[in-house]
Amino acid sequence: MNARTRARCATAAWLALSALPALGADSKSAPTISDLNSRPVDVQAGSQPQGGAAKAMDNYRRFLELQATDPKLRAEALRRLGDLNLEAGEFERMEKEVTQIDLQGAEAIRLYSTLLKAYPNYPRNDEVLYQLARAYETTGQNDQALATLDRIVKSYPQTRQLDEVQFRRGELLFSAKRYPEAQKAYEVPIARGAQSAFYEQSLYKHGWSLFKEGMNEESLASFAKLLDAKLGTQTARSVKLEDLKRADQELVEDTLRVMSITFSYLDGAASLDQFVKQRGERPYWHLLYSRLGDLYVDKQRYQDGANTYRAYVAHDPNSEFAPLLAMQEIEAYHKGGFSQLVLDGKHDFVERYHFGSPFWQGRERSQYPQVVQELKINLLDVATYFHATAQSTHKPEDYLEAARWYRDYLTSFPDDPDSAATNYLLAETLFDSHVYADAAAEYERTAYNYPKNAKSATAGYAALVAYQKEEAELSGAAQSAWHAKAMAAGIKFAQTFPEHPDSAGVLTRAAEDEFAAKDLPRATELAQMLLARQPPVDQNKQRIAWTIIAESQFSSGTYDQAETAFLKARDLSGADAKQKSDLTERLAADVYKQAEAKQQAGNAAGAVDDYLRVAKVAPDSKIRATAEYDAAAQLINLKQWDRAISVLEDFRRDFPKSELSADVTRKLAVAYSEGNRPGAAAGEFERIAADAKEDPKVQREALLESADLYAKANNSPKAVAMLEKFVASHPTPLGDAVEARQRLADYAGHAGDATRQAYWEREIVQADAQAGAARTDRTRYLAGKAQIQLAAPARDAFRNIKLVLPLKKSLIAKRKALDTALAQYKRALDYQVAAVTTAATFEMAELYRTLAKDVLNSERPKNMSKEEREQYDSLLEEQVYPFEEQAISLHEANAARAKDGLYDEWVKKSYGALAELKPARYAKSELSQDVVTSFK
Repeated sequence: MNARTRARCATAAWLALSALPALGADSKSAPTISDLNSRPVDVQAGSQPQGGAAKAMDNYRRFLELQATDPKLRAEALRRLGDLNLEAGEFERMEKEVTQIDLQGAEAIRLYSTLLKAYPNYPRNDEVLYQLARAYETTGQNDQALATLDRIVKSYPQTRQLDEVQFRRGELLFSAKRYPEAQKAYEVPIARGAQSAFYEQSLYKHGWSLFKEGMNEESLASFAKLLDAKLGTQTARSVKLEDLKRADQELVEDTLRVMSITFSYLDGAASLDQFVKQRGERPYWHLLYSRLGDLYVDKQRYQDGANTYRAYVAHDPNSEFAPLLAMQEIEAYHKGGFSQLVLDGKHDFVERYHFGSPFWQGRERSQYPQVVQELKINLLDVATYFHATAQSTHKPEDYLEAARWYRDYLTSFPDDPDSAATNYLLAETLFDSHVYADAAAEYERTAYNYPKNAKSATAGYAALVAYQKEEAELSGAAQSAWHAKAMAAGIKFAQTFPEHPDSAGVLTRAAEDEFAAKDLPRATELAQMLLARQPPVDQNKQRIAWTIIAESQFSSGTYDQAETAFLKARDLSGADAKQKSDLTERLAADVYKQAEAKQQAGNAAGAVDDYLRVAKVAPDSKIRATAEYDAAAQLINLKQWDRAISVLEDFRRDFPKSELSADVTRKLAVAYSEGNRPGAAAGEFERIAADAKEDPKVQREALLESADLYAKANNSPKAVAMLEKFVASHPTPLGDAVEARQRLADYAGHAGDATRQAYWEREIVQADAQAGAARTDRTRYLAGKAQIQLAAPARDAFRNIKLVLPLKKSLIAKRKALDTALAQYKRALDYQVAAVTTAATFEMAELYRTLAKDVLNSERPKNMSKEEREQYDSLLEEQVYPFEEQAISLHEANAARAKDGLYDEWVKKSYGALAELKPARYAKSELSQDVVTSFK
């Protein structure tokens, strides 16, 4: 029984005592038993009985012996007496460790059973059943206890104690090794979440149930949820294991143990990695990796253990726990006797956790003394290992690797008592790897930067040897400069043990070294000191000094001062053509930088002047072309078109093979265009279009732009040529290609070339007809419009046929021409474009009207009498009537479109024709003011 349940039962007992009267007490009225039967009992919640549990049970027994008639009170008394017996039995068992079925537990069972049998509708029977189950359990009758709990679940599924009932079921089922059923029972309190007092224990036992069922991987989720509850889910608010209560610590440790076992049954660290990835970050992942690794190590599976520790480091290398697991990895290799893997682990450790690594960002060394100590040990071990390896292999790269770690050690622990000796070892590795300059520096550091020690003089002397070795590999001026530094090193050695005076060569080398080390102020200072020496140093050293000053000022951004220094250095270069060329390039770069600085400061005009000045100070420099190009770009930004054109034309002349030529063409195109020189601009766009390296889209746009500009320059032949090239080379997208054909048709029309115009109109119709899904409203409109134009010759041919005698023959020709023209206009109607439809409708109506008119005006037979003539005319009128009606019908259809808001010139013309054909109806103004007057 848990503490909460025990307290609840004790409270019930006390409430029972306070609810019943003190039977047998003296009273003036000497009450009888029958009085008690009629007397109501008021249960006062919260009152405390007197005399303890034994007295309370005695009172309840006496009450029941009185044979009280109130069933509610008898049921309550039975329940409470049973609770007290159960409580007393549990207490006795805890005190005396009784194992047999005790009398009080049996009595509780009897009382509960009596209550359930006598009062089946007692509203608290779910609680009575639960207490009965407890009584069975406390007396060792687990099967009866489980059956009773099953009865609660079946009969009282809504009981407020359902989570507790199911938890107890789970416990009994688990004890009986009925794990699948236990699993299901535990899932009920788990479903209620943290609001259930049995949530965490249910998670724990649910996981164990799955584990016992062999569902190892499935059990992990429950165990992880338990860890979430105990240790938290937010890494920023993690709970440390030692902060938990002892019972919770044991629960967590056991959970970690069983999860570790589970992962070991699976794929070990790989399975754990996958599990971690699925659940997201948790503050306790390191514990799982650590326990799984420990499990492997305990089983002498050292490599598996090391792999597990390393897996966590790979997962979260900058976690505060990662270095500790990395240390466990090394220890696992050590226990397994894997010496090479131990060294590899140490190597990985120092690579990952040296003081410059991300791990130390925002962390103080004092907070991680164990990591600091491990780093110190491993740095020296790794360096020593590579040094020993190098001494065996004699490979320079092994020496340099040792030197790297010696340096890191010295950087990390500069105040260590062994630093001087370590620095000496660093110098030795550099010397053995033939890096004599660095070796000399480290020998000198060992000799002069530490308090005098046993290695000081030895290191100082070794530095001189390193200087000599380096000098032997140099030649010319460089060898002389190095020799001067070697002399300076010798002087320093003599001054310290004792020392020698300095020299100009040393100062020159020092200035160069400081510049190479990017200590620009110091390099400049030393160069200025060199130039101030008396007597003056030689021209070569002066050139070096001015070059250092110039480069330092250049790097510092003081370009105007650097220009002066570069000019002096170049003047001092003498006959050395390469030096002069190099300094010229640097000078040009400096002037270019001045231009860039002005450009960035918003002084575009000043930038242009400096860009163009590059050609004056360094006409043969490589950067000159770029400078002039940038000058032109700035002039374009300033909209100084004439000046930009001049610079760009000079650029094309001076640098015809420049990779910037294509862009120069583009810029010239813009400059010419903006400078109102459309013909020249068109030529540049034509260049762009002809450039095979250009993007096809750019070529297409350039052709159109070139055509526009040639048109603007009144050069129609070139405009036409560009449009024809465009149509030939860019059939798609359809819209642009059709528009180009339309422009070509327009050009031909303006030039009076009807044949060429008709050709392009046919091209428009054909392109639209073959376009399929690419057709647009615009292409249909243009094609329809072209079809109207193409119908004109057939229309005119029809009109030109005169009706002469013999009339039948000429009428046949006339009708044939009519059919041809009508067919053309019907094709136009197929486009279903409003403006085209109205035009075609009008023209078709006029064809019929013309036919009627021409028939009426046809040549008459000669020698007819007046009466014959009248009969002939009457006959003709009958013949033309259908044609007039057809004309009227078509015109009316056209006119009717005005009601839909369509009132273009063809609708208007139809109204005019109708006014002539049917004047009574149409020869008046009937159109409202809202009618659309045009349609495009």
